[in-house]
Amino acid sequence: MFVFHVCCYHLYILLRLPPENLCKPVLCDLGEFLCADHLTCVSAGWLCDGEPDCPDGSDEALDRCKAQTDKCPLNHIQCTGSRKCIHFNKLCNGAKDCEDGFDEGVHCRELLSACHELHCRYGCIMTRNGTFCFCADGFEVGEDGRSCRDHDECAVYGICSQSCVNTYGSYHCGCTDGYSLQPNRHSCKAKQEPGESPAVLMIGSSDNIVITALNGSSLQNLKLLDTNWTHALDFNHNEESACWVTSSESAGQLWCTKMRKPSGFSKEREIKTVLNLHNVEQMTVDWLTGNFYFVDRASARIFACSRNGDTCVTIIDLDLLNPKGTAVDPLMGMLFFTDYGNMGKLERCNMDGTNRTRIVDYKIEQPTAVVLDLVKKLVYWADAYLDYIEVVDYNGKNRHTVIQGNQVSARHPELE
Repeated sequence: MFVFHVCCYHLYILLRLPPENLCKPVLCDLGEFLCADHLTCVSAGWLCDGEPDCPDGSDEALDRCKAQTDKCPLNHIQCTGSRKCIHFNKLCNGAKDCEDGFDEGVHCRELLSACHELHCRYGCIMTRNGTFCFCADGFEVGEDGRSCRDHDECAVYGICSQSCVNTYGSYHCGCTDGYSLQPNRHSCKAKQEPGESPAVLMIGSSDNIVITALNGSSLQNLKLLDTNWTHALDFNHNEESACWVTSSESAGQLWCTKMRKPSGFSKEREIKTVLNLHNVEQMTVDWLTGNFYFVDRASARIFACSRNGDTCVTIIDLDLLNPKGTAVDPLMGMLFFTDYGNMGKLERCNMDGTNRTRIVDYKIEQPTAVVLDLVKKLVYWADAYLDYIEVVDYNGKNRHTVIQGNQVSARHPELE
């Protein structure tokens, strides 16, 4: 018995040819799952992980998969068939809070005695799936299923913009120097002292360098470029200077300029390096030492040059096929980089290339850009093939999806 696509069936009707002469069933490799479109194979390890990987989402629609849900906050439960979360206190309170009445019903009367038998320390809830104990906000049920213990809110991703301090039954957010806590008590915003200019975003394109406000308004041209392309752009906070790499038909140049105010550049200079920068695709500045880190796409290597360019050393050239993004944390002495080819991976090493460690190599195909949260010690990267931006800590743990879908490549031209 053969299973054919709709396109094969149509061709069979039009041409009156045996279907097996037109299309052959797709055979997936061992450890892969054939999507319902009968065209796409995905890793079997991606089934029922809460993220659709098949174009039709069939890897999340299997009978063994629970209905796709958003995780509700502590002491909340999700209404069936929707993404609405309601507090445990609203279960069996006589008011229909879920559209389908999931929170109310005859079970509220039938399970009342079962709740009493649990001897919960704080409270008991009754659902159509049974009874269990719950605790006051800020606390969670202990291992015995009845007692209550403090819930560590700081372990929840994104609970605070920067620092988080867990307290008994609660928590509070804080901000690092130069930032102030916003009225929502979660977010941090850069302080703007009297006379200081607001934060801006600097963008390098093929023919110019511009700055814009963080909301995308007030675009201002800083410099016109007469070269073929701007391959990399970074900012040295210690020296208040911007640096970029441009290329012509035969060579690449590294330029740096002072930028004490957003109004423009001053003291522009070329830094001549002993290694050719013609094939450089990415650059990162170590703002503590002033050293430069470059990704060479032609030789598939990462090399570093001193701040004046007279010394350059290759730090990584083994097991690299398509190195793309780099980011440094000089305070921790760490370099992070992405690579793909035989397999996609996000790696970490010392800034001299030693102690190389792979921190992400699962569900990653074509990683490109990588940036760091130096305060919370997090690594963000974009995958141009799987269309997502995800984050892990410096050890590759606590992985989360920030955004996923076609809007990723649309919002980040570098991913195209």
